[in-house]
Amino acid sequence: MPRLIIDENRCIRCDTCADGCVLGIIERTTDATFPHMAEGMEELCLKCGHCEACCPRGALVLDFLREEKLPPRPQEGTLTPDQLVPYLKMRRSVRHFAPGTIPRDTITGLLDVARYAASGGNQQPVRWLVVSGDAEVRRIAELTIDWMRTLPGTDHPLAPYISFVIAKWDAGEDPICYRAPHLLFAHVPHFETSDGATEAVIAMTHVDLAAPAFGVGTCWAGFVKMAVDAYAPLQAALALPEDRSLGCAMLLGLPLHPPVCIPRRNPAGITWR
Repeated sequence: MPRLIIDENRCIRCDTCADGCVLGIIERTTDATFPHMAEGMEELCLKCGHCEACCPRGALVLDFLREEKLPPRPQEGTLTPDQLVPYLKMRRSVRHFAPGTIPRDTITGLLDVARYAASGGNQQPVRWLVVSGDAEVRRIAELTIDWMRTLPGTDHPLAPYISFVIAKWDAGEDPICYRAPHLLFAHVPHFETSDGATEAVIAMTHVDLAAPAFGVGTCWAGFVKMAVDAYAPLQAALALPEDRSLGCAMLLGLPLHPPVCIPRRNPAGITWR
């Protein structure tokens, strides 16, 4: 079970760690004591690291994965809104990929970013499946098309439009995976509510936003996700663990046409109260 390790030479007894503990299990300081977990409360610790991250003096270490050293804190104001806002607004779905694959280390770097995504109770439920290679990705796209061929004449919301997608595929195009070299799947424990899928989407959004900085293009693979949810042959092809469900899927590749300007969008719909 985790515990707090306090450097008493650095601690100024400001109680920032106690104030920030989401469960309130860190006892505030007294004239005679430093911050510490309340007796018997160690098992409740979420291991979120918020206490450690917010300590202004770096006086606190959570005794959990201590071999994973925290990077130095960036100086306040290092990243300005003028830098961040254009970067975020430049995010575009990429459907044209340059030849070549993404090095495994690059994909690992993206997923290292994603493991810091928010999750309920810091459970970190998301796991990843990376599918690489033209043949494997095309197989998944083809199974998605096979599922689509079952939809005409049904009340599925895609039924009125699906013939257009199928026609493109039959003409030799790939309107499913756009010949991307990689497919990334985020899967979570089986969920009865939307929470599990939401946490997968949050983690995948971290990948999506970080990808341009890694030179990677992305596109949400919504057709693939819908097919996996409904089509047993595609479920068998993915072979996810029996106790887990797909949360979302994304195409990865080297962008052939990186964006050079920010596209226009509708104004934000905001209600102030």
